[in-house]
Amino acid sequence: MDANSVVNRFCELAPLAVMSRIILDEIISDELDVVFQAHRRRGYERDLLFSQLTRTIAQVVLGLCESPNQAYNKLAQELAVSKAAFYGKLQRVEPEVCRASVQHGYHRCRQMLTALCTQPREVFQGYRVRMVDGNHLEGCENRLRELRTTWATALPGTAVVIHDPQWNLVEDVFLIPDGHAQERSIFPALLETVQPCDLIVADSHYCMISFLKGIAERQACHVIRQHGALKGTLLGKRKSCGRSQTGKVFEQSLLIEATSQAIVRRITIELDQPTHSGDWEIHILSNLPPAAASAPEIAQLSQLRHEIEHVFYLSTTTLTCEIKGLNYPSSALFVFCTAMLAINARFVLFAALESAHGAGTCQTLSHHSAAQEIRESCEGFFIAVPNDQWRSCLPKTRAARVRRLVKTAEQLNLSRHRKSVRGPKKPPPVRKTYQNGQHLSVQKILNQRK
Repeated sequence: MDANSVVNRFCELAPLAVMSRIILDEIISDELDVVFQAHRRRGYERDLLFSQLTRTIAQVVLGLCESPNQAYNKLAQELAVSKAAFYGKLQRVEPEVCRASVQHGYHRCRQMLTALCTQPREVFQGYRVRMVDGNHLEGCENRLRELRTTWATALPGTAVVIHDPQWNLVEDVFLIPDGHAQERSIFPALLETVQPCDLIVADSHYCMISFLKGIAERQACHVIRQHGALKGTLLGKRKSCGRSQTGKVFEQSLLIEATSQAIVRRITIELDQPTHSGDWEIHILSNLPPAAASAPEIAQLSQLRHEIEHVFYLSTTTLTCEIKGLNYPSSALFVFCTAMLAINARFVLFAALESAHGAGTCQTLSHHSAAQEIRESCEGFFIAVPNDQWRSCLPKTRAARVRRLVKTAEQLNLSRHRKSVRGPKKPPPVRKTYQNGQHLSVQKILNQRK
């Protein structure tokens, strides 16, 4: 059976695996080596290219291998370097290169979405909305020599992610190798990316006077939850402005003395249900002009933060974005950035499904079910169709590859990946008192039911 027949067979039975390979080949391509050369400081390429390293770690991120060691053993013949050289390269990936690879993947995904005729979502008219949030990597195993004599948790670092809700893609990432450093340490670098007519949406970690001032100086706007440490003087009386989805909305001006008498709008939401921390009201600071956004609209914009939290949730539950055995911050953060490439590829895959089956299709599809099919099918697909045969089957131009992507998406049976929606939870019944050591026979209970 020739390669085209095998690919067609996989398109019928496991289309998501074929689609994933098409998209990942666009994102994790040889162009990553050009990105590496443009942003490296001390790193170099001899026998092991940065694109090869990324493809190897992608095996772990996608769940095809359980560890970098297993991924290396699987691709050792293709890599043609020793295991020590592989791990040495992995431990020394520079943060600047990781960030540049995420930016590169973002632009390639946008190009594919444009080729799919996907229209960007208009989140807020006249502004480019950018959601910012940090993800603290969990403690890793104490494998370094210096960590073997302590029970303290070793922290490999933090990643501050910028999410583009217009295209539903991860746009940029700022990496902090020091596990004790605060997210505020990257504020100067973050402000360099702010452009006029940007709208920054963030939580209270980013409510810092210098950050708010920096956004305003760049003729941009912000919607940021007020931090308890930021004080000011309330002006006038608080006025009611209606309701949002979560509660009653009020507005009042706030004078922040330390910013040259700057006045911002303070939106207060009296919640119908308390937050996880028990707060019954939250305060949001914004410098959006009243003519551009009402108080309920600003309250609604603040809810967009949940979208980037959903990105982190999907990266954690459907991908491997953290590897416990990697102690070196450079390697741990590189794995996280590779997961950001993979989650962007997933969003492009879902956009292709919508292009093939109609708008709103993906609202009912399960990311977990899709990830499971990709994990189960990709291994056999890679074996059945090696890279050299795969390249001969793929069209040469991006437009033709996107058409092939949509054609493959048309063959997916959507019913196989529907979300399982459960009804509202019922209150638990009152249980009888429990006697220590008591056991019940399930069979006797079932017989009594009859």
